[in-house]
This record gives sequence, structure tokens and C-alpha cells, in this order.
Amino acid sequence: MQLSKIVLPWKGRTVIVHIISVLEEAGIEEIVIVSGGYRELVEAEVAKTSARCIFNPEFHNDEMTISLRFGLSEVNFKEYSGFFFTLGDQPMVFAADLLKMIEKHQANPEKIIIPSYNVRRGHPWLIPARFVDELKELQPPETLRTFLKHHEAEIEYVLVDNPGILSDLDTPEDYQKMKPD
Repeated sequence: MQLSKIVLPWKGRTVIVHIISVLEEAGIEEIVIVSGGYRELVEAEVAKTSARCIFNPEFHNDEMTISLRFGLSEVNFKEYSGFFFTLGDQPMVFAADLLKMIEKHQANPEKIIIPSYNVRRGHPWLIPARFVDELKELQPPETLRTFLKHHEAEIEYVLVDNPGILSDLDTPEDYQKMKPD
């Protein structure tokens, strides 16, 4: 049986549960996970946490903008000034970096906050709630990079000492190289 990379073991739990725990450690109150392939496995893992999961029935087309739209539709943004857009295959993000980003967001609530390591842009992104409607309107072939290109002047970078913001688990080799012992 093949497994989704986000349910592989990571620090005594799974990748997705680890990422959720980092978000919780940073004080994120509402966490929405968008599942697609391997739905049952992913949703069973998410059920072990305070996060909630919604299903993207269009996951097979592999368009991240569609998953983002599903996730954004699940949150009442009247309660929040912004949100983290976090990838499910980047377990090397630290709560301390998220807290730096939140601090920068509080000082500049209209700016898109992106972590940077060695002058390279990473993830997750902290996006002001004012962009939610625009993001929901993105249509393929537009991507989140298209969105960032349109808003270059509205980006603030937070310098971090964590190369993990640049790393994701795209291949089995990536997982073997990055997984903690």
C-alpha cells in the first residue's frame, strides 16, 4: 500500500500532525486542513488534533488554488486579520519563526509576510484577510506565485535562521534526507 507523504512518521507522529502541532504552538487558533488524495488516511490523522479537515473533491487536477479556495471558504475572516498558508509537506517549520511572522503582521497588518532564508523566499506565508476574496477568484493557470507577483510591493520579509522554510518532501529521497532520527 502506498502512503501519502504527509502521513509518514515524523518525530513520533506523522508529518501533518507535526505541522499542526507547530501551528498550535505558535498560537494559531483555527487550523483547516484540505484533504484530497489519501483522504481517509489524512483525515484520520487530522482527527487526532484540534484542526478540522475538509475535502477537495477536485484534488485530482492538482491545482493548489482550488484547495486554497476550499480552505478559505471554511473560515470566517471577520474574526481574523490574516491567515497562514502552510504546505502539508514542509515539516521543518518552527513555531519561533511563525511567532516572528505574527509580530511583523501585527506591526504591518496590510502586508503579506513571508519568511526568508539566505535571501530565498520560503513558506508558510501570512496573508492579510483583505486578500481572501482575490485569492478565491484565482483561476488556473493563475497560481499563488501569480498572486505574489501582483503584490510584490506589499510583501514584507522576515529573516529566519531556518533553512527548513525552503524544504519540502517532494520525493522519497527528500524524506530520507530530512527525516529526524
